[in-house]
Amino acid sequence: MADKHHLFTITQWLLKAATIFCAFLSVVLGLAFIAVVLALGALLVAPSLLPIFSIPLSVEGVPLVTILAAALFLVAGGLIGTVLVLFAVRATHGIVDTAIAGDPFVGDNAERLKRIGWLLLGVMVVQFLSTTMVVAIAPDNNIAGHIEGGDGISLTGLLAVLLIFVLSRIFRHGSEMRADLEGTV
Repeated sequence: MADKHHLFTITQWLLKAATIFCAFLSVVLGLAFIAVVLALGALLVAPSLLPIFSIPLSVEGVPLVTILAAALFLVAGGLIGTVLVLFAVRATHGIVDTAIAGDPFVGDNAERLKRIGWLLLGVMVVQFLSTTMVVAIAPDNNIAGHIEGGDGISLTGLLAVLLIFVLSRIFRHGSEMRADLEGTV
């Protein structure tokens, strides 16, 4: 039992650290999103100001508007993905809390697992869409060649999401069986 308590302590610490990191990253990506939107707006509204501040209209042959448009999708995708991961981490923390209390097979955990499955599926879709948009915006430029994960949806990730949904159903069935058993005793 002491080993389990130690494992739960480490797990709780890691989940708290992940929560803090995701929250911090969300703030940073939110600020980056605002900066990219402002830069793109300034470029589209007042392009004549760029030479005054020594800002080039292209970098290595890629137009600045293309770079900023790609950055907009990448930062937005990163922000949305990070927020979804933050929610998944918080749901995981709830599951761990019930396991520490000694009763993990409850209906709430089945719902948490289902939520985690949808959130992780959302992360995969957001990643796919944001990288696909960058490749569509800049197919012949150096930007598209540096994007990771633009090859499609991860089969391993899909399997993990499927397993989480199956585990959710198992938790739901287990909690229903427990309720039936308690009702007959």
